[in-house]
Amino acid sequence: IIGWVSRNTWRELRQLHRSFSSVQAEDFYLPEYIETTVRELNDTELRICQHHDPADEEAYKDQSETLKQWIISHQDTLTTPHQRQIMKLIGDQFESYLARNNDLMSVQTYAAVNSSKTVAPGSVQSNAAPVLELCASLQASERAEQVQFIKNSKEALSWIQELLVVVLGLLAALIISGFIAVYTGVIGPLQVELVRSRALAIRNEKLASLGTLAAGIAHEIRNPLTAINVRLHSLKKNLARNSSEQEDALVIGDEIQRLEGIVQEFLQFARPAEPKFVVVSADSLIMKIQSLLGPQLERASIRLAVESQPDIWLRADPHQIEQVLINLVRNSAESIEHNGTITIRVNTRPSRLNSKKIPSVTIQVSDTGKGIPPEVQKRIFDPFFTTKEEGTGLGLVIAARIVEKHNGTLECHSEPNRGTTFTISLPTAKTEEIDERTT
Repeated sequence: IIGWVSRNTWRELRQLHRSFSSVQAEDFYLPEYIETTVRELNDTELRICQHHDPADEEAYKDQSETLKQWIISHQDTLTTPHQRQIMKLIGDQFESYLARNNDLMSVQTYAAVNSSKTVAPGSVQSNAAPVLELCASLQASERAEQVQFIKNSKEALSWIQELLVVVLGLLAALIISGFIAVYTGVIGPLQVELVRSRALAIRNEKLASLGTLAAGIAHEIRNPLTAINVRLHSLKKNLARNSSEQEDALVIGDEIQRLEGIVQEFLQFARPAEPKFVVVSADSLIMKIQSLLGPQLERASIRLAVESQPDIWLRADPHQIEQVLINLVRNSAESIEHNGTITIRVNTRPSRLNSKKIPSVTIQVSDTGKGIPPEVQKRIFDPFFTTKEEGTGLGLVIAARIVEKHNGTLECHSEPNRGTTFTISLPTAKTEEIDERTT
């Protein structure tokens, strides 16, 4: 639009420039000049008739010849055909005027020689009347042309002014749009990334402190548990089968095993193992999860659906990513309880990882469960926060730390009574790594 407006503005300016260039200032004074010169010729002619001065006669001839040539030279300079036609008629009438004046001066000379009565000045004025009338017509035509020229110039200037206003408006809109685009595309994401980075730094600081504390507590608990477990194993040998004491020992053993599982989670949270990266197909990971958990979920009338593509590769520790997926699927199953669907989808798309937008593999675990309330959703990645009676509140925290170790992100989107979706974003494997893996 700016280009179109600029083109039209430039065209109008050029047209206006041509109009001004075509106008000659002296063209507007042609009738006045002719009229003035003719009246001067009339005066000279009267002096010749009265005094017969050779100097006046010479001046009359020079002035009349000059005006004659001047009229001829300006016949093609006028702008309109009508004006050029009038100018041609003025030239013709001026020729007649000069001829009539010559006849009049001959008569006047004869009268002076024979001492007869002189010719009246009115005869001189009547000879010039046709020329002067044409000059008046040309003057009227030029005044009309001046009025039209001024009107057209004003209209052109108004149109140029409107076009310039439009251009300025468009430029202002373009600047505002550019600012909005820069803010939306650059500043806004940077602010979001800054807030996310601050939150991540605060969470990592908390996790580091809690990890140190959890590691100390886990070790302090693990040693007595080992001793209790050994002593319990010795006691079991001396207990009669099917006795109440043996049943109590079995219950104690189960609780010890549960405590050991909790301690193991504490240790995994405090000191997560470094991932052993290999190039692996995303399809193989989720198919393994389907074969492992699918039968268990079917018994609760929960269907585990898989949507994947065979040629999506990522560089990851398959055992750790499987651990994350198992945790997410089990959480979804607990949210559904009975009669529902869990869907695992795999796609590729650009994602912002490590403050850069790079190609990534996204693995989504979606369920049709009851969803997560907003107040709970804000804290699901906080250590030791849980809504389960027997939970430790470390499952999602460990999953998030595993994903972070893979330079990825774990995000949650949930709506009450409409289900929950967890999205894992991981960097894709490099082309040369995929080629080496597939050959």
